[in-house]
Amino acid sequence: MHDFLVQLQIYKPNLSGQEKKLAAYLQAHPDHASQANISELSQLTGVSTATISRFAKALGYTNFQALRMALAQTSPEDDHALFAELSPKDSVDTLAQKIFTSNIDALRTTLANLDTDALTKAVKWITHAEHLGLFGLGASNLVALDGYHKFLRTAIPVAYAADYHMQLMAATHLGPRDAMILTSHSGEDKDAIALAELAKKQQVPLIVITGSPTSRLVKMADAAFVAVAEESRYRTEALHALIAEISIMDTLFMISAIKTDSQTAPLFRQVRATIDATRH
Repeated sequence: MHDFLVQLQIYKPNLSGQEKKLAAYLQAHPDHASQANISELSQLTGVSTATISRFAKALGYTNFQALRMALAQTSPEDDHALFAELSPKDSVDTLAQKIFTSNIDALRTTLANLDTDALTKAVKWITHAEHLGLFGLGASNLVALDGYHKFLRTAIPVAYAADYHMQLMAATHLGPRDAMILTSHSGEDKDAIALAELAKKQQVPLIVITGSPTSRLVKMADAAFVAVAEESRYRTEALHALIAEISIMDTLFMISAIKTDSQTAPLFRQVRATIDATRH
């Protein structure tokens, strides 16, 4: 069952005003809300039963009953552990503690929403790909570069470029027997969408890493992975999600490497020997 606070963290930016009003009440009074039926909750919050039902589904629950069960396992104090805000008044030790805790929370919440079916499909496409394209723009290009650096250690031929036009050229060479991992935090970047459209046109299995579960890019993806983060005064959401997005890439790499161990292990040793030779 999905944790309520985790689901709220992911989908909150896409909620309506009434849904956000409902969310605030549920966060403050999870015990009372979990004991109420939908009509009683409507009276307590001033939100219609139809909106409550839509809210439950918007957060990924099958119905209101599933939301109630998740609320029953939630404590109002739990929210304070998620993505603690930084303050200039904090000591250096406290700031370091909050930053590390926020990074851990980003990984924990991302893991809680990792789609196992999507992961299984993505690994299959990657391990059977004749060529693997790794693309991303802006900060997301760092995730693509990290993936390129990792997958170079496998027997899977990989393509990467920092420049957008070079990415388009590289993507043009991909086909149905290949795969593409495309990273875009917003999931709405026009250049990333153009790369996705090219993949769809050429029937390339499209694997997306993003921070927006309702974005256009997710809807286009054959397998999508969402990195969960929260924007704060001193740290933008995209930067906050970077660690989680790199961890998703690392997961795709490690599982793929294990699945192709007979091919990857000898190459990995050869790469290591080549690098070690430059250090003597």
